[in-house]
This record gives sequence, structure tokens and C-alpha cells, in this order.
Amino acid sequence: MYIRKPIALSVALVFLLGWLRSADAANLVAKVHLDPQNLYGDEVHFDVHRAGEKVGFHRARFRTEGPFLYVDTEFEIEIDFLIFTAYRFAYQSRSRWTDGTLSALEVEVDDDGTSFRLDAADDGNGFTVNSSNGSVKLETPLYPTNHWNAAVLDQKRVLNTLTGQINDVAITPVERVLVETERGEISATHYVYSGDLDTEVWYDDEGRWVKMRFKARDGSTIEYVCRRCQGPASDRTGN
Repeated sequence: MYIRKPIALSVALVFLLGWLRSADAANLVAKVHLDPQNLYGDEVHFDVHRAGEKVGFHRARFRTEGPFLYVDTEFEIEIDFLIFTAYRFAYQSRSRWTDGTLSALEVEVDDDGTSFRLDAADDGNGFTVNSSNGSVKLETPLYPTNHWNAAVLDQKRVLNTLTGQINDVAITPVERVLVETERGEISATHYVYSGDLDTEVWYDDEGRWVKMRFKARDGSTIEYVCRRCQGPASDRTGN
């Protein structure tokens, strides 16, 4: 009897913690603006580090034209060995969003000389993805692996923009931490992707993407460090 009570209490606490974390994620998703310029201004920009050394950058720029939001993304890594470039990766994409829903996407990748292309569009009957790896028809709404949009936290399947395939994922909040940004330390929630993707992502309380970390193919750690992720000072509501 005295053994079962602590066990029952532990189970109850674990259940409550899981419920609270799910509620936090749902609240964060509900806060996401249809226009990311309300969150980031015209861009979100990260320095990319490998094993503690800066090796590249990731930048997403936002603009609106009529009812459409366009997001232009660049991601580049260059790893040097002595005086030579040992590895280079370059990624460019343009996505079009309508009322918070992805409606078109173009991607070009140069993976150290190996090219990959992707073109995708919503034709009203689903999302058609044509890429270097073939074609696939997908249901909408669809979220790509670009991370600036925290609404992805509510999803179980995402479009991998490096392969053109759908990845099944579970995105779980694990802890609250302080993250360094261009405006000093801010409180953020740490989320972990599991399943077809192994990635860690951090968002602040307003849904801003503020950090990311994942393992490269060679086993090294790639980490995104915020250069600009908090938006213009005039738009700050305080974190």
C-alpha cells in the first residue's frame, strides 16, 4: 500500500506534465501570426556553427504582395580544411503562402556538387510535389521543414524540402530554457523532433524561432545561433 501511493502519484505527475506541455504547445501554435513580419520584421537570420565554429548562415526573408506572403530562404555551409574548402552546401527556396497555408514551393540545393530540385504547388485537389527524387501527391495543409512557422508544432507529418518526401514526426516539448538572442537572453521552449527526423528547435513565447540543433551526416553537431530573430525593437511587446 505504501509502495503503490508514490507510484500512483508519480504516474499522475507525469501525466499532468505531459498535458501541460501539450497545452503549452497548443497555446504557442494559436499565437502564430499569419504574417511573420509581425514576429520577425523583414527577416530571421542565424549564424550556423559546427563544433563551436561558425561555418555558415541561414536567413529567411519575408514580403507580401496582395494576398500572398513570399518567403525566400538561403542556407549555406562551407567547411574548410587548411586552405581548401572540404565541403560546401547551398540551399535556396521560395515559398508562397495564402491565408497561412502553403500554396507553392521551389527549392534548389547544391550538396557539394550534387544538385537537387523541388517544385510543389497546391492545385486545389491536393499538393503535387515534383523533385529530383520523383513525384508525389499529398494532402493539404502541408508544412515544410523550414522552421520559422511555429504552426508546424501541431503537425505529425512534414514535407522534407531536402528529399521531396513526407516525414512522419512527433514534436515534443521537453524543457524551458534561456536562449541568447540579439536582444539578450529570452525564455524559450525546447522541442525535439523524433521519428523520421531528429532535430531540436527552440521557440519563444510569441512563436519566434530562436535556435536549432541537429546532427550532420558526419556525426558533428550543427547549431543555429540567433543573429536576428526578435524583430524590430519598435514591435517588441516584451519577453
